[in-house]
Amino acid sequence: MRKKQKLPFDKLAIALMSTSILLNAQSDIKANTVTEDTPATEQTVETPQPTAVSEEAPSSKETKTPQTPSDAGETVANDANDLAPQAPAKTADTPATSKATIRDLNDPSQVKTLQEKAGKGAGTVVAVIDAGFDKNHEAWRLTDKAKARYQSKEDLEKAKKEHGITYGEWVNDKVAYYHDYSKDGKTAVDQEHGTHVSGILSGNAPSETKEPYRLEGAMPEAQLLLMRVEIVNGLADYARNYAQAIRDAVNLGAKVINMSFGNAALAYANLPDETKKAFDYAKSKGVSIVTSAGNDSSFGGKTRLPLADHPDYGVVGTPAAADSTLTVASYSPDKQLTETATVKTADQQDKEMPVLSTNRFEPNKAYDYAYANRGTKEDDFKDVKGKIALIERGDIDFKDKIAKAKKAGAVGVLIYDNQDKGFPIELPNVDQMPAAFISRKDGLLLKDNPQKTITFNATPKVLPTASGTKLSRFSSWGLTADGNIKPDIAAPGQDILSSVANNKYAKLSGTSMSAPLVAGIMGLLQKQYETQYPDMTPSERLDLAKKVLMSSATALYDEDEKAYFSPRQQGAGAVDAKKASAATMYVTDKDNTSSKVHLNNVSDKFEVTVTVHNKSDKPQELYYQATVQTDKVDGKHFALAPKALYETSWQKITIPANSSKQATVPIDASRFSKDLLSQMKNGYFLEGFVRFKQDPKKEELMSIPYIGFRGDFSNLSALEKPIYDSKDGSSYYHEANSDAKDQLDGDGLQFYALKNNFTALTTESNPWTIIKAVKEGVENIEDIESSEITETIFAGTFAKQDDDSHYYIHRHANGKPYAAISPNGDGNRDYVQFQGTFLRNAKNLVAEVLDKEGNVVWTSEVTEQVVKNYNNDLASTLGSTRFEKTRWDGKDKDGKVVANGTYTYRVRYTPISSGAKEQHTDFDVIVDNTTPEVATSATFSTEDRRLTLASKPKTSQPVYRERIAYTYMDEDLPTTEYISPNEDGTFTLPEEAETMEGATVPLKMSDFTYVVEDMAGNITYTPVTKLLEGHSNKPEQDGSDQAPDKKPETKPEQDGSDQAPDKKPEAKPEQDGSGQTPDKKPETKPEKDSSGQTPGKTPQKGQPSRTLEKRSSKRALATKASTRDQLPMTNDKDTNRLHLLKLVMTTFFLGLVAHIFKTKRQKETKK
Repeated sequence: MRKKQKLPFDKLAIALMSTSILLNAQSDIKANTVTEDTPATEQTVETPQPTAVSEEAPSSKETKTPQTPSDAGETVANDANDLAPQAPAKTADTPATSKATIRDLNDPSQVKTLQEKAGKGAGTVVAVIDAGFDKNHEAWRLTDKAKARYQSKEDLEKAKKEHGITYGEWVNDKVAYYHDYSKDGKTAVDQEHGTHVSGILSGNAPSETKEPYRLEGAMPEAQLLLMRVEIVNGLADYARNYAQAIRDAVNLGAKVINMSFGNAALAYANLPDETKKAFDYAKSKGVSIVTSAGNDSSFGGKTRLPLADHPDYGVVGTPAAADSTLTVASYSPDKQLTETATVKTADQQDKEMPVLSTNRFEPNKAYDYAYANRGTKEDDFKDVKGKIALIERGDIDFKDKIAKAKKAGAVGVLIYDNQDKGFPIELPNVDQMPAAFISRKDGLLLKDNPQKTITFNATPKVLPTASGTKLSRFSSWGLTADGNIKPDIAAPGQDILSSVANNKYAKLSGTSMSAPLVAGIMGLLQKQYETQYPDMTPSERLDLAKKVLMSSATALYDEDEKAYFSPRQQGAGAVDAKKASAATMYVTDKDNTSSKVHLNNVSDKFEVTVTVHNKSDKPQELYYQATVQTDKVDGKHFALAPKALYETSWQKITIPANSSKQATVPIDASRFSKDLLSQMKNGYFLEGFVRFKQDPKKEELMSIPYIGFRGDFSNLSALEKPIYDSKDGSSYYHEANSDAKDQLDGDGLQFYALKNNFTALTTESNPWTIIKAVKEGVENIEDIESSEITETIFAGTFAKQDDDSHYYIHRHANGKPYAAISPNGDGNRDYVQFQGTFLRNAKNLVAEVLDKEGNVVWTSEVTEQVVKNYNNDLASTLGSTRFEKTRWDGKDKDGKVVANGTYTYRVRYTPISSGAKEQHTDFDVIVDNTTPEVATSATFSTEDRRLTLASKPKTSQPVYRERIAYTYMDEDLPTTEYISPNEDGTFTLPEEAETMEGATVPLKMSDFTYVVEDMAGNITYTPVTKLLEGHSNKPEQDGSDQAPDKKPETKPEQDGSDQAPDKKPEAKPEQDGSGQTPDKKPETKPEKDSSGQTPGKTPQKGQPSRTLEKRSSKRALATKASTRDQLPMTNDKDTNRLHLLKLVMTTFFLGLVAHIFKTKRQKETKK
C-alpha cells in the first residue's frame, strides 16, 4: 500500500491562531460595532475587561481589574505632589469633604489650581457622547443642587420643547438627560467605557464610597448629558447620529462635548455634510468639542514599524481630524497612583515599589518568594512551593509562566520586566492566581535581596514610574489623512482610575481617558473667561481658550533620545491647567488661525513665522528660539522616536501691551540633507517647537509646534508596489524568509494565509471537479460534494507541484509576471480584480483596460474613497483592500469577450492630500481562450502500471499542470487525488486509494482522468479509458490484470520507503508532499521557467506523487465559494469584519476535521 501524502495541517494552526485573535475581540467583530479608540483596532470599543497578554505583545488596551488600581497599559502618574494625601481645597462650588480625592494625590495637569479660580462646574452642563453608560452610578452626584442649570425635569422638558427635541429622559439631578441615538432598541453591551469617561470629566463620588480615595472629575459639579451612539447601520449613519447628538447637546446648553471614539485613518473630508455642519454649529455657539486621538499608534499598527520610504504614517481619523475639535494624545507622567509592595533591603531599609496586580495579594501579609528564572523549565520552580514565584519576563507567555508556578505549588507570581524604562503590563487571570507585574529595576532588587520576603500594602500611593514621562505607545500619530496637524495636545491617559458600571471603579488606559480631562479643563477655562472677558462672544472665548491651552502646554522631552517628542505625536505638549489659567500671552501662526504652524513642503532652508499675543496691560519682553528635529530611522523603518538636529540661537522680542507682534526664526537644515535622504529617500519631516521664555535660563513660558516636509508630501505614492515587482515575495506587511525565488511565502506561513498582505491582481482558481461539472451542464454547482474548494489566488501565480500551500510567480523572459486569464465561464482564471495595500488615503479609484493601441476597451465604476491599510491585525483589518468594482471578466464595453492578446489593466487613483496629482499602476494581462490539445491515445503496462501517452499536449500558453485525476468515495465524500508525471512523462497508476481512516478502496480504470491545464486556466480532460480504446493491452475495468477479487502483489518500492507497503516502517521524519523528508532535495530534471520552478514535473524520479487537494468537511461544501469570503477585506469597510470571521471560522472547521482524522491515523500507525 502506498503512503498517503501528508496533509497541510499547519493551516490548522494558523486558523486556530486567527480564530483566537478574533474571538478575543468578539465584542469588536459584530457588524457595525462602535469604535472607541482601542489600541490598534479599527472600529472597536475600548473594552475594560482583563485581557490575557502574550509575552512579547503587551496590551495597551483599556482594561480593568474591578475595585483595584491596576491596568494593562503603561502608567499614569502625579508629577510633583507630595505622597501624603492632602485635604482638598474648598472652592466656591462645594465644601471640603472628609475623604481625600484622587486628584489630591495625583494632579499632573494641575487642575486643582484652575478649579480654585473657575469653580468646579456648578451651573454648567457638559455632554458625553459614547457607546454606553451606567446611568445610576454613585458618582453621579451634585453637592449643591440649588446651583444646577436644570433644577427639575420640568426645566429640561421646557428646553427640549424649545428646540423640538421629543426624546430623551431625565435620570436624576446629575444626569439631566440620557438618550440612545443608535435607535437599535438594545441595552448597551458596554456600559464601562462611557461611564469611565464621564467620571473623568464630571464624576463626584460620595465621601462614603468604599474606595480609599474619592473620585472627583475635572468638573464634578456640572450636570451631565449622556448620549449613547453606536454603529448600527454603517459609518455614514453613525456619523449622522453623533451629529444629531452634537446639535442636541448644544441646544440643551452644553459648554463642552467629549467624544472618546473614532475611526482610524478616516478623512474629515469623507464625513457626511450634516456631520461637518454639526461641528460648525457647535463652534459658532462657543461649544468646545474634545476628541481622543485614537489608540492605533501608526501605520503598521502592532505588526511592524512604518517603512522609512513611506513617511505618511499617521492614523488619526474621524472625528478627531476635524479642525474645530481639540484632539488629545495620551502620555504617562513620571509618577503614578499605584498599588505598592514593601521589602526590607540588605541595609535594613524599607523599599516601596509600584506593582500592577491582576488578582490582588492579601494586604499587609508578609510573603516569602523564590526566584524562578524565566519559568521555562520545570526545574525553575523547584523552590516556589508555598511562596511567590519571582519570574523574569521573556521566552514564553505570561499565562504559561503563571500556570507553571501554580502547578509547582506557588501561592502567587511576580513577573518583572526584561527591559529598562518599560511600561507596566497587566497579567492574565489564571485560575484567580494572585499575580503582579513590576519593573526590571525592582525585580533585580528582589532577585539579589538577601531577605526573600515581600508585603503588599493596602492603600495605594504615588510613586515614580519606571518609564518616566513618555508618550503612550498606543497613542495615534498624525498627520491626518487629509494632511493636517493632529493631535493638538496631550494629557495623562494610562492607568486612569475612574468609575465603571455597578458603582465600581477601575483603571483604564487610552486616549479616551486623556480627552475628558482636557474637556473638563476647557470647560473651566471658558467659564473663567466669562468673567475675565465678558465682552467676548462665546465663539471668541472658545477660540481664545483653545489657543491659550495649546500655547501654555509643556512640550514633552524624550530623555532617551535627547529630543522633544514629535509634534505629530504630542501636539503642543502636555496640558497644564495652572499655566493656562494664569496666562496673559499666547502664540499662534502668522495668520492667527491656530496655535500650530503647518509649513507644508519646505526646502533645506526656510523660515518659521509666528504671532505673539499680549493681552496684559504691560509690554512683555521675551526670548525665543526653535528646536529642529526629524524622525529617527532604524534600518529600513521609522523608530517612532525623535532625532534632534540642532537648536537655533535665542532672540529677543518685545510685545506692546494689549497687542501682538510677529517673530521669525530662520532654519537651515542643509547640512543634514544628504544623510537624511539616504535614510528617507522619499522625503522627511523637519519639525520642532518655537519656545518662549522670559529669560533663557528660566523655565519655558509657552511654545508652538511647527511641521514642514522636505519633499513633495502631497504626491507621495499612495499604493505599495505590486508583489510582482518583488523578487523574494516581500511586501510591506510580510518580509519573506525563504530562499526560493518568487515564492510568495516563507517562514512556515502558507500563501493562503499571506495573500491579504499584497498588492496584486486576484483571480479565482476552480478545481477540475467543478470545471468538469460546469462544462457538462450540471445544475446547482454550489451543491456538489467535493474534497476540493474554489480558491482566490493572484493572477500570474501558480501552486508548486503537489503542494498548493506554496505559490510562486511565473515570469516572462523579460521579467514581467505571466498574468493570464481565460474568460470562458468555467470559473478558472476567468477574471482579474484589483487588490491593493494603500499607504495613503486616496479618492476616485477606477480600473480600465487598454488594448495594444492604447484604446480603452473597458472601464470600471468609480470607488470614491480609499482608506489606507494602516494595520493587518486580524482583529481589525487586513493588509490590503480588494475592490469589488474593479473586476474585469475579459469583456469589452459592449459585454463581448475580447480577442486573445495582451492588454494593459490600469488602476488610477489620487491621494486626498491637497494639490495631489493622479497616480496609476499598470499590469499586463494576457487573454487566451484556446483549449489545450491533448493525446487521443495511450498505452498501459500491467507490469509496472505505467500509462504512456501517444503525444505531449499542445497549448498556446505554457502548460501549468499535466496530471491524472482519480476520484473515489471516502465514506460519503467524493475525494479527488492527482498523479503527476514521472520524469519520462509516463504516469504510474495506483491500484487502490487509502481513506482518512486508513481503509483501502480498489480503483477501476474508469476512475482515472487525464487533465491538462495551461497557465491561462484553460483545461482539457479525457477519461483514461477513452485513451486506451483500440490498444491490445487494454486492462480489465477493475484497474488490474487479475481477477477483481484477487489482490495484486505489492511492489515494495511503491511507498517511497525501504520496506514493503504492508509492513509498518520505522518512525521517520514527517514527509512533505514529495515523499521525501523536508530537508532532502528531490532529484529533478527541471524544465525551469524564469522563476526557477518546474510546474509540471514530478519531485522524485520514477515515483508518482499524489496530491489530496483541500480535504474538506464530511458534509457538502459550497465549492463555488464567494471570493468575498476568500478575501474579506473589501472597500465596504462595514462588512469586512463579518467576512473575516466567516473565512477564519470556516478554515478552522475544515482544519479541525482534518486534524481529527490525522490524529486517528497517527494512533493507527503507533499500533
